[in-house]
Amino acid sequence: MDNIEGQNGIDKTMKAPITIVQTLLRFNRNLTVANILKMIALFFLCLFIYKKSSQSQQEDDNSLTYLISPKVDDIYFLDFRLLNENLRPNEKYRLAKVVDITGEIVTLLYGNVFYLRQQSLKDSIRYGQLRYKEYFETKRYDLKLSQLKAMYDAGAIYMIKRPDHNMLYGNYINDPEPKKGSTLYIPGKRENLAGLSFKQSSYLESNLQQAFEQFSRSSQLGFAEGQVNLGQMYLNGEYIEKDLSQAMYWFKQAALQSDKSGVLKYVIVCRQVSYCQEGDFYQELTDAGVNIKVKKLDFKLN
Repeated sequence: MDNIEGQNGIDKTMKAPITIVQTLLRFNRNLTVANILKMIALFFLCLFIYKKSSQSQQEDDNSLTYLISPKVDDIYFLDFRLLNENLRPNEKYRLAKVVDITGEIVTLLYGNVFYLRQQSLKDSIRYGQLRYKEYFETKRYDLKLSQLKAMYDAGAIYMIKRPDHNMLYGNYINDPEPKKGSTLYIPGKRENLAGLSFKQSSYLESNLQQAFEQFSRSSQLGFAEGQVNLGQMYLNGEYIEKDLSQAMYWFKQAALQSDKSGVLKYVIVCRQVSYCQEGDFYQELTDAGVNIKVKKLDFKLN
């Protein structure tokens, strides 16, 4: 039965142009079949161009939306010639991925590979190349939203895509293998997971309040990830009033436990306030026995 219906669908599609030809001939005897076929071909060409234009406009609209409200794992398509003049002839396009968002600062990792054509960027995602950790550089680029907007307006960022459940163009952008969780009881871990669940729940009116309460309990129990999440809520002014001092305090508590995210986020906020000294922070970590790796410093640690 399905085959019959499928065959009927194909027959209808094939008969559509023939029906149009017969209709036009019926109303205008002066038209030749060849002219009518040309008109039909022109019609379908215009329809194709219209669909492509609509699709392109939709992608532009989505890109601007993603730019204004970024999320971790957003993929940026870059025309790197507008960012760096010292490129080889075949080095034109490049991918970047959002790996962190701290207030108004978006952290990107650039891909290690340059491409000659824009289509090659989509193919690299389709073939699963982004799944491998070595695809992206380790150097992090902290950019303000205003800087990203300027890059977008200049055409350096020509498209932004947001993966759906870790998938884009039919393949994963991150390793889909789940991390093996520890079965050991860790104080604050359960509360942090509960806070994340509440924060992601859009159907609860009090979800942010409950997330804040759970992150607070997790932080008081000394769980580093909970402290980072609590700091984020203070930094973004989610449920609680925005408070940079409290955000930095909780980021530092996580950093003192050698939490990399806590270190990076503290430094990002520290650079935005006049009363914070980055060197003092690194010295405090060193004194606490935290092993930090900083490529370049404008000061020396004791």
